Amino acid sequence: MHPLTPLVAWKSQQGMRGTENDDHHGWFAIERADLPYPIYVALVADGVTSTEGGAQASRIAVEAVRAALHERADPHETLSEWLAGAILHANEEILFEAKRNVQWKGMSTTLVLAALAGGKLYVMHLGDSRAYLLRAKRLYQLTTDHTWAQAAFDAGTISAQEAERHPGRNQLQRYLGAQHGVNLARGVIAPGTQHMEEYLQIRPGDLLLLCTDGIYKRLPLATMQQALVDQAGEPQAVVDALVTASEASGEIDDMTALVVAVPPGEQIAYTPENIPASYILQQDQPHSNQPMWFTLFLLSVVSCLTLLAFYLLLS
Repeated sequence: MHPLTPLVAWKSQQGMRGTENDDHHGWFAIERADLPYPIYVALVADGVTSTEGGAQASRIAVEAVRAALHERADPHETLSEWLAGAILHANEEILFEAKRNVQWKGMSTTLVLAALAGGKLYVMHLGDSRAYLLRAKRLYQLTTDHTWAQAAFDAGTISAQEAERHPGRNQLQRYLGAQHGVNLARGVIAPGTQHMEEYLQIRPGDLLLLCTDGIYKRLPLATMQQALVDQAGEPQAVVDALVTASEASGEIDDMTALVVAVPPGEQIAYTPENIPASYILQQDQPHSNQPMWFTLFLLSVVSCLTLLAFYLLLS
């Protein structure tokens, strides 16, 4: 068994607002020749329903990222660059298909990607599909929405309560399919802080949630947290509970939740970059079962013999 073997479950349900489910998701494992461990990738995409091809855009995004990552990786690319390149490739695929199919012109989608690689969690996203982390029974949001309301809140012009009711709370500022150059968010908000990090160190017992806005926009954070805590050992029960709770709250949009759980007993793979300093020190320390007095006695005997030999040479 690989030292990081996550348990995965997902559920996607069409809402009553549309005629088809505009959400798509993906989960797969890939390998790079320069890495000694597999990379697990999770994706959730929410097609923009104001365009004709929302469902097609989210499907193309997931399929194109998967296809790009299965191509031979450039060994000079960092893992972060490699993942970002796959998402940019997906954007070009959406634009290309929109030109081929007139009815899909202007199609677009959100995307949130999470990758587990040797004990490290990478997250990248565009739009308002989110990533959360449940750690020690507390739920942390790892991404920031790319909406007009979020931008206004970040600028200090509206409060958090106003952002929840703002007309621009669903107006996306970033998404796939907009243009040839997209402003991809690469990084993750460190739990309990507002600092962005390139990646997080995953711990045994961590639970990762990727979801569309059909899951979180009607559920308070405390409700989501309790659902994850209550069913943390059963990922399928977690996603079922989230979709059920969202639907019961009156949500009519499509609802998709994907959960990746690291079992509590798993040991995270140590790489040269993340071996604990304490481990290195322990390995470097000389080890001996001899008591200290015996060592001093031997040194005294050696010193006496040296002085005796010197005396005999002079006499």
